[in-house]
Amino acid sequence: MIELVREALVNLARHKLRTFLTALGIIFGVASVMSMVSTGEGARRAILAQIGELGIRNIIVNARRPPEEQDVQQQQQTNWTIEYGLTFRDAAQIRDTLPSVVEVLPVHDVDKWIWFKSRRLEAKVRGVTPEYFERLNYRPFLGRALTADDDLQRRRVCVVRSRLLRDALYLGDPLELDLKVGGDFFRVVGVLPDTEFQSPNRVVLGIDDRALEVYVPFETVVDRFGLENRKMRSGSFESSRVELHQLLCVVDDERNVETAARGLQAVLARFHEKKDYEVTVPLELLESRRKTQRVFDIVLPIVAGISLLVGGIGVLNIMLASITERTREIGIRRALGATGMDITLQFLVETVTLTSLGGLLGVALGLAGTSLLRRATEWDAVVTPGAVLLSFGVSALTGVLFGMYPARKAALMEPIAALRHE
Repeated sequence: MIELVREALVNLARHKLRTFLTALGIIFGVASVMSMVSTGEGARRAILAQIGELGIRNIIVNARRPPEEQDVQQQQQTNWTIEYGLTFRDAAQIRDTLPSVVEVLPVHDVDKWIWFKSRRLEAKVRGVTPEYFERLNYRPFLGRALTADDDLQRRRVCVVRSRLLRDALYLGDPLELDLKVGGDFFRVVGVLPDTEFQSPNRVVLGIDDRALEVYVPFETVVDRFGLENRKMRSGSFESSRVELHQLLCVVDDERNVETAARGLQAVLARFHEKKDYEVTVPLELLESRRKTQRVFDIVLPIVAGISLLVGGIGVLNIMLASITERTREIGIRRALGATGMDITLQFLVETVTLTSLGGLLGVALGLAGTSLLRRATEWDAVVTPGAVLLSFGVSALTGVLFGMYPARKAALMEPIAALRHE
């Protein structure tokens, strides 16, 4: 077999340009397969990571502002203060009614100005309980998260995103910073890493990607800032009262999530005629995205396979032309005792060698293309050993499939006719 491979390399080297042009189809086809598989794997992992951040056993309920016409009616009836969203009663009803829900974590948001000397930034101050960080896998890379004692003592401490410090041009030690939020100072006790660009889970959590986040103990936010939020912008004034902007409900078992979600919606529907809330179930999001991913897993390889098909046809065409050129050589080998199987194996090995070389170059091009794609588009393409083996294996299989016919055609030539060929 080694001798056949060596002979195949010698024959291919006789026509270097033709060999390279023939292999181009395989090179681009293999690179396409590898890029598609890597991109699909990266998308799959990103989806799992995002859903994992939200928590498979979590159910997230966000307060939602009612339509503008309802706002106007309610403003006229409640001294220009809009009331909507979730309440403490909702949290108590969920705890008492749904035994499969083991935790109901309240969240209250306040929009405040953050001051850095003369520099001012607008941020979303989120009043959360200590369990909030654990349930959403928020882990500070500096300092610590909020604790139960912080909440109980109503301490003026906070955890911030590193982006806030960067936007404020703060270069000192974050854990020695007293952050001025509105009119109060809060000591920074922890710094969270930046979130991914336009991460869908932030939308689910009710956070705008442009928002700067400051996490403060829940009791501290309620005690310091109250439940009403007043805004004055461009000459307009708005006052709203929202007790809870979000409820993070944790279910005891993944199998009970769908049942708990239906029960939760039934409980909320009894007290919210305006439908001023929105329920998100990460488990359902995961199933939906898995279905979408399966479609891409089918479509992308088909697209890449078309490239390989075109490359395989090119190999078939060149091998047929090569056999015609080497008819006399085939006749001499048959006259010297070579069997039809020997001739078949000779040309089949030559074809597989050609496509395998193209496969190796295609893998190299695929690696470079995946890296370029990751940098240019910020897609999280992941190259796995399986993707490399699959791409190279497909190139070798292409050589077998498209090399069998020319090899058998060469083997079936009559020796006498082959010797007479000019």
